[in-house]
Amino acid sequence: MNWKLKKEILDVLNSEKGFKLSKKGGDVKLLFIYPSTYNVSINNLGYIGLYHIFNEQQGILCERAYIPIDWKKRKDFRVYSIEGFRELRDFDVLLFSVSFELDFFNIIYILNLEKIPLYSYERDDSYPLIIGGGIALSSNPEAISEIFDLILIGEGEDMVSELSEALILKKKNGWTKERFLNTVKDYEGFYIPKFIKFTYNGKKIEKIWGDQKLPVRRRIYSNFSNNPMVSPITSNKGVFSDMALCELVRGCKYQCRFCLAGYFYRPYRVSSLERIYEKVNWFYKEDIPKLGFIVPAIDPSLSLINVKDYVVRGEILISFSSLRLEDITEDILDLIKITNQKTITIAPEAGTDRLRKVLNKKFTNDDILNFSGKIKDYGIKTLKLYFMIGLPTETWEDIEGILDLIMNIRRIVKKMEISVSVSTFIPKPHTPFQWEKMADLEYIERVRSYLLKNLRKMDNAKMEDENIIWVFWQGVLSRGDRRLKEFFKEYIKDPHSLRILKKLVKDNLLKEYYLEEKEKDEIFPWSFIDTGVKREYLWREREKAYQGVITLPCNNYCKTCGVCI
Repeated sequence: MNWKLKKEILDVLNSEKGFKLSKKGGDVKLLFIYPSTYNVSINNLGYIGLYHIFNEQQGILCERAYIPIDWKKRKDFRVYSIEGFRELRDFDVLLFSVSFELDFFNIIYILNLEKIPLYSYERDDSYPLIIGGGIALSSNPEAISEIFDLILIGEGEDMVSELSEALILKKKNGWTKERFLNTVKDYEGFYIPKFIKFTYNGKKIEKIWGDQKLPVRRRIYSNFSNNPMVSPITSNKGVFSDMALCELVRGCKYQCRFCLAGYFYRPYRVSSLERIYEKVNWFYKEDIPKLGFIVPAIDPSLSLINVKDYVVRGEILISFSSLRLEDITEDILDLIKITNQKTITIAPEAGTDRLRKVLNKKFTNDDILNFSGKIKDYGIKTLKLYFMIGLPTETWEDIEGILDLIMNIRRIVKKMEISVSVSTFIPKPHTPFQWEKMADLEYIERVRSYLLKNLRKMDNAKMEDENIIWVFWQGVLSRGDRRLKEFFKEYIKDPHSLRILKKLVKDNLLKEYYLEEKEKDEIFPWSFIDTGVKREYLWREREKAYQGVITLPCNNYCKTCGVCI
């Protein structure tokens, strides 16, 4: 390792507060890799939380690795663990945590760089086991499933101890990879890609079969209410600088039909501020950092206003990310004002009430405008708005509606900056919109150009950019299957540039296989994964979307979708 790279890693370690790895060794050495940059990895609560849980296991030494921001420009780039400066081949296990489909490319690049054969069937027992997890792999791993020896499907807290015990047995008993995989193949949420086969008929999947019991059930963490996830480490180099993220709720009760997290993390669960405080105090002792609440929907039982006294006394700092319009009360706005938060984010998603009903959002443009009028008195400097384009049933009237809504907000909050994020709708597995066609890139470019041109005419308003190439590939990878490995062979020839990925965008097979509308009974690459949500329920929700019918939020007594049966 050259000194420059080592210094960068030391700077990262010195920026961290909270949990410090004190172990020097273990029966099994595991490298937990986040295939993106450090500033993103340290604020990924699932990744950094499971890192701590792994190191609580007796016999496991877990270290972390990430990739530098400028890695594509660097000739000295190698992947090393940040705690021990070890190379990948020094570990028994490489575990990738994957939250975003576009990071699939980074996994391919890392393994190629470190001269580790890409696919499981190419690696013998002299190589580390390669395991994957995270929502991008849990929802549909098939685009890159053959890279992994094992993929963890679902929520990881309870799987850590089972995986750790099996890895220790493998090491102590000298098991081969084959023996290990046969041992864990019946564990809930453990998916062994080599044991599953796909039969294709043209662009469709004809059959999924193999030597592992199907379906593979998504693992659900049952003790969330008593033991929620809290960042064990903070860093001033994170996207959220020196902030401990706290998961007050898991899942979302509102059932937005495009949202993977809302369906994949069912059932909706609520923890408590008391449990959060206990964990924060345990990790940070007297040096309590700023707290960031991950709250896709604020549950009334949370009584967030109870923290007001702590904030006033300066004992804690709180920051909210995006908030649901239905959940924002006067008490929440008071709390935001006390914390001196200058930016507030809401997600209209669409510009018209009609299209919002398709998405299962029942608030109206009038509600948004009323809210905009309220926040003028709470010290807010920036209002951030999230929209999507390319949505099912979208017309040009809906695009015009985005501009009309922003202009009407502008008239109300004349001095406030308006920051607009416009993302492209990607059909996601396990949602009611998993059958939908993804909009053509030409349409997306035309809409973005139109919105940008008109927003530039508004004072103090800006629109974030989106790379159309990455939009295309996110759509492909979200619904991709094992046949994509032929395209990855092209990518690895020149992974430092977008040249090959741009060229492949023109491939009609990619569009035809992965971006077009799917038939009702079509077998998906992810059909072998059982999330607990019934497929019939998702189809009914799709039909309700086209009818503009709202589905009520989840509650404790509902048995409709299948998860809570």
